Amino acid sequence: MLTRRELGFGVGAAVTAGLARPALAQRPPVELVMAQQAQPPTLDAQVTTAQAARNITLHFAETLFARDEAGNPKPDLAEGVDISADGLTYRFALREARFHNGKQMTSADVKASLLRYGRVGGSAFIMQPVEAIDTPDARTVVVRMKQPSPGFIAGISSPRAPCAILPEEEAGKEANRADPIGTGPYRFVEYRPDSHVRLAKFGDYVQNRAYQGMDGFAGRKMANVDSLLIRFVPEGGARTAGLQAGEMHILEAIAVPAAQRLRNDRSLTMHEMMPWSFQTLMLNHVAPPMDNPVFRRALQAALDLEEIMAISTDGLYRMTHGWQHPGTEYFAGDVGKELYNLSNKDRARALLREANYRNEEIILLGDSSFKNHNDTIVTAAEQLRSVGINVRVVITDWPTAFSQRTQRTGWHMWALMLGIEPYEGPYGVVGFFSGQAPVQHARDPVIEECQAKLNNSLAEADRKQAVVDFQRRMYEQAIAIKCGDVGIVQATRAQVRDYKPYRIPRMWGVTLG
Repeated sequence: MLTRRELGFGVGAAVTAGLARPALAQRPPVELVMAQQAQPPTLDAQVTTAQAARNITLHFAETLFARDEAGNPKPDLAEGVDISADGLTYRFALREARFHNGKQMTSADVKASLLRYGRVGGSAFIMQPVEAIDTPDARTVVVRMKQPSPGFIAGISSPRAPCAILPEEEAGKEANRADPIGTGPYRFVEYRPDSHVRLAKFGDYVQNRAYQGMDGFAGRKMANVDSLLIRFVPEGGARTAGLQAGEMHILEAIAVPAAQRLRNDRSLTMHEMMPWSFQTLMLNHVAPPMDNPVFRRALQAALDLEEIMAISTDGLYRMTHGWQHPGTEYFAGDVGKELYNLSNKDRARALLREANYRNEEIILLGDSSFKNHNDTIVTAAEQLRSVGINVRVVITDWPTAFSQRTQRTGWHMWALMLGIEPYEGPYGVVGFFSGQAPVQHARDPVIEECQAKLNNSLAEADRKQAVVDFQRRMYEQAIAIKCGDVGIVQATRAQVRDYKPYRIPRMWGVTLG
């Protein structure tokens, strides 16, 4: 168990100090309980792209820029930014903020945090264009670029693997070594693996008074309860039962059938959101025979994606081919649509012959923590067997599956709901398949060129063309397989007031009636 005592200030002292204030002495402490499916692989906010981690870390960690309700970048720890006409200089003015260890945030902390992100960050590629970082005074940070980087603000504002600002002394530590100290409205108390994380209200939190109210992960953040308990409950039925019994106040996600069954229960509120994520099948290009694009196209042809979506989502889905959401600025239209959801067994068998497939075993990696992932893998396995592919299904827990996919061996196909990346725009999606550690483990020259153009061109038309070229390459080379768009239902007890559903459950601004 990791506790605040290990961070240098004891749990008892921290919590007791908060409860001793006169305003709190008149009532018992109020704890809000949220249940999520998986436990986080780490609480080092910068290093992981896991949803199970950012659900937690974004309550105690903050970033220079965050995303508003519509997903647009907005200032958070920065008051704003001035960008030079040539796109090479970013000057950030910092607002007042205080770390949970009592230290005032300065430009030295920000510089050290940005540099660390470039070393260990889950989206470290966003720091590649940075040439130098200057700190002319305690409230100013100047980032100088090697070349224009129009996606830089989008990158540092992304919640995917948050570019969290840490105390300078923590930012000097290696990945997974930094203590969970931030500037957010809640502070870390304890982490009990296989059980829960507890956070407590940070009494010295400095609110961002540039905002009147909540606005995504920017905005004004009001901690209205004394503590947060984030429980790890892998089994969906147990989460639902806990909500009904009042043991839990918020569910990160509730199964669609359960949401439909309980929609008329006045003690509960259901919050449906579409789209929530892409359902995808990631492919390991360095594990033969997946290194052969003809074999990958055989998989692409064999799969009945609508059957996969119907089974894995319990009906809350839509069939769309785009690697950006329809109606958004970078949606690439019909590019690649002719290769989407082919469900053509004869074509698949012909491509297998062309690929000279010799019954090599293909390992499909799923996880038991997310029903959607498990159902996707199991359904895909049956479809691939039907065209003569030798398939072995391996189901583990989520942390194990997430760790395994970083290895170059031991898997060929992996199911993933890709949620944050398409929500934030093209940079995260293209970045997922490019850079030094692409998910497919083999860098593709066309996708690398798309990423460079997207990241470096000041012309909007060039950036949009880069996304078109990326989507075309994804389908023509079967880099990965997009199954469709997934919806989600969050659920709350009726006594949870002022809860606003969002990509990541936010537990500031919320009260318990």
